[in-house]
Amino acid sequence: MFVSDILSQKGGLVFTVSPGTILAQIAQQLSVRRIGSVLIMADTHRVAGIVSERDIVRAMADRGAGALELEAREVMTREVQTCHPDDSIEHVMEMMTRGRFRHLPVVDHGELIGLISIGDVVKARLEETRHETEALKAYISAG
Repeated sequence: MFVSDILSQKGGLVFTVSPGTILAQIAQQLSVRRIGSVLIMADTHRVAGIVSERDIVRAMADRGAGALELEAREVMTREVQTCHPDDSIEHVMEMMTRGRFRHLPVVDHGELIGLISIGDVVKARLEETRHETEALKAYISAG
């Protein structure tokens, strides 16, 4: 199974904001949209960074409630790992585990085409395992 399989089921809609968006607005959108991160776009196609719930919590721990007035550019993770639609589920699981992050932008030919979460990856892997189990049972039964 590949990242493209996840996107074909999930879709490629990604919520993005500009580097000047304040954390209070980002936190509000994360809550309303029930998502865990937002991509910060340098322009319409290029990812400048990512702000996750974890980034907001760290900023608040450092600065208190005043952190909510900070701009995304002040707290975003700038070195954003990305994946390609042809990457395997196993590969992205390894990337996410090694890097200790839960959200991974999907980029093809330099253009953002989606965003997957660790939840998406685990769900896809469980589905893949279920299919493998059913195939093995069918093979044994036909034996």
